[in-house]
Amino acid sequence: MHITAEKIKEAAEALESTELKSFMFQEPTAGPLTRRRRSSRSTGRSRRSTRGTRRSTRGTRRSTRRSTRGTRRSTRGTRRSTRRSTRGTRRSTRGTRRSTRRSRRSTRRSRRSTRRSTRGTRRSTRGTRRSTRRSRRSTRRSRRSTRRSRRSTRRSTRRSRRSTRRSRRSTRRS
Repeated sequence: MHITAEKIKEAAEALESTELKSFMFQEPTAGPLTRRRRSSRSTGRSRRSTRGTRRSTRGTRRSTRRSTRGTRRSTRGTRRSTRRSTRGTRRSTRGTRRSTRRSRRSTRRSRRSTRRSTRGTRRSTRGTRRSTRRSRRSTRRSRRSTRRSRRSTRRSTRRSRRSTRRSRRSTRRS
């Protein structure tokens, strides 16, 4: 199909008759077809204001990102510090528990040793008491036996004396 001058004229007349002519000459960012084209000054101002708002929103986004990063870092630091402090407290409590256990064990051992020593001393004192009692008993018995022997010797001597006296008297009479 060849493009001729007549066809171009017909197309131009058709464009003029329709609303395509106004649509073609409008800006791409403009509103609907019924509104008139805004002036370049107002559009420039609106573009600048939108750019400023975009920049401000970007700045606010950046500041919010930075603040959130800072808060995250601070929370991480606080978490780490709390973890370290809890670890330190756990270690200190473990150490105190171990020391208390050791002290309890040592006190138990010392009590046992003192009990054993007291038992030994009690046994030894009992033994010494028994031995002293036995020795006292034996000394009492020996004293009694010596007294008895003395008495018997005295009686025998008295008897012998009496007998000698009687014999003497009898010899004198005769």
